[in-house]
Amino acid sequence: MGEVGESSSAKPSGEIWAKLVPSDSRFPDVEIRDLVQTQDILQSQDISSDESIICSPIDKCEWCRITRNPDQSSATIQNKSSNAILVDGATIQSEDSIVIRSGSEIISGPEREGCLSYRFNVLPGPETCQNMLKISVDAEHAKCCICLNIWHDAVTIAPCFHNFCNGCFSEWLKRSQEKRSSVLCPQCRAVVQFVGRNHFLHNIADEIQNADSSLKRSNEDTAVLDSYATVRSNLVIKSGKGLLGKRVRSAVHDEADSVELPCPQCSTQLGGFLCNRSTTHLQCQACGGMMPSRTNTSVPQHCLGCDRSFCGAYWHAQGVAQSASHRICSRNTFKPISERTISRIPTSAHENNRHEQEITMRCIAQMGRTLEDVIAEWMAMFNDRTIDRTSRMPLKHAELITSGTYTCSDCYEKLISFLLYWFRVSVSASHLPPDASKRENCWYGYACRTQHHNEDHARKRNHVCRPTRGANA
Repeated sequence: MGEVGESSSAKPSGEIWAKLVPSDSRFPDVEIRDLVQTQDILQSQDISSDESIICSPIDKCEWCRITRNPDQSSATIQNKSSNAILVDGATIQSEDSIVIRSGSEIISGPEREGCLSYRFNVLPGPETCQNMLKISVDAEHAKCCICLNIWHDAVTIAPCFHNFCNGCFSEWLKRSQEKRSSVLCPQCRAVVQFVGRNHFLHNIADEIQNADSSLKRSNEDTAVLDSYATVRSNLVIKSGKGLLGKRVRSAVHDEADSVELPCPQCSTQLGGFLCNRSTTHLQCQACGGMMPSRTNTSVPQHCLGCDRSFCGAYWHAQGVAQSASHRICSRNTFKPISERTISRIPTSAHENNRHEQEITMRCIAQMGRTLEDVIAEWMAMFNDRTIDRTSRMPLKHAELITSGTYTCSDCYEKLISFLLYWFRVSVSASHLPPDASKRENCWYGYACRTQHHNEDHARKRNHVCRPTRGANA
């Protein structure tokens, strides 16, 4: 059991809402509690010290204070020592504060060597009621007014909030932009300003079709709709309304008189392209900025792993830098897999089981290798298609992904986690640390839910294996 808060006047009380998990398993976890009229103060010694780590609610502090934020999913750490500390690689000077979230790395000194490293984990709150609320939905209210069938890959348009099949509306959008200055809603004829995929309605449509198989489309129908679908992320649709003046004016001047220009190419021709009145814009998922939706450019605008749009690579190719009027994210948010580097195991690896993550790092070190070497080797195998992409692959369009594929940072970490799983299951017991090789496999393997809330079970059983009970192997 981890260390708990201590007080000279009374025993600690309150809910344990987070933990600090040391990288060295010889040291216990630090439990962080909500305490009455006190604050959680963390005291720690050097990694070379024999003293235990203590979470103390006294007013005096050794090196940091951790306070839970109102959103309940993050916290604020304040450096109370005279020396700098490291938080997620950033140097935090004395009395400075920074927000931390689950997975944040905290080092009790300005250097990695000689100072104990912690992983901050926010614990899940009390379990909510498990009874599912059953809602009755009339199938007639879940139909696309274009094809008159249950939504397939539903999209929602704004401001009228009507819903359609992705493929149906994509064809409507294409034809409207060819013939009109504005895109009108097929149902109410309101001018469409925005369209995005609606994953909640996607689930409802699945439930309706599972309840009534007669409403299901044929595989041929869904394949045709998927081939038409072009709405992969949120689209901002410009309208030509209001841009026409009484005098004949250039498109550039018309745009310049607008209240707000969505992107730099709305006013300036860059790389031979200038937005026109019907250009559809994509909103970047990293910075919120806009870029024109283009299918005839060699620079990807969507992450192949999650279908979300990112603008860094596109604007970098156009030679555009961020300005006060237009937000542009860093190119590092969206770039080829081959150009990315990895310095630590992602917190999502091995189903967020930090014990398995530690074993993987010890295994790599015992083999005399580095994490970068292992990832490079397994990425080459992934590229050569010697790894089964149909099993546990967390990314969309798995068959299309190669080392040259552009991905966002989140999808890159998911890919790394996928490769580390296959690395671990391929390692012989002789290459595992002695304490890890003696463990029995958990019946539920990587699908085990107990490993997420029972530290003892997570530590004593191997979870980097296929399920043999309760799930398909």
